[in-house]
Amino acid sequence: MKKLLTYFLLSLYLLSFTEARQVLKLPNLIEHYISHELRDKNTTLYSFIKMHYLDAPVKDSDYNQDMSLPFKTHDLSPISINLVVPPKKIEFNFEQKKLFVEKKQNFAYSETFYPSVFQKIWQPPKI
Repeated sequence: MKKLLTYFLLSLYLLSFTEARQVLKLPNLIEHYISHELRDKNTTLYSFIKMHYLDAPVKDSDYNQDMSLPFKTHDLSPISINLVVPPKKIEFNFEQKKLFVEKKQNFAYSETFYPSVFQKIWQPPKI
């Protein structure tokens, strides 16, 4: 049962969200090739592929059949619907960081700037 469920979910994903669904159009390719072969006996598989996939597309009488071939068009199947409910109140709080902080340092000389031990040793010269 798990194996069957795994195959089911894998095939569901591949056919829904990837271009693997183009493989399901292979019968169209075979049918279209047979119709070209009936019209012209010299048509080979290579000339058919070259005409429909490598050459520039030509709008002729079977253009709609040409576009139904696999990997000719892209299907835009992944559709998402998003419901966005805006908030009732919008508030922005931005912190302003200062790049340069100005420090005011007033330097003044004081007698206590040097420890008392050094004050005794280092005396200014006396006149």
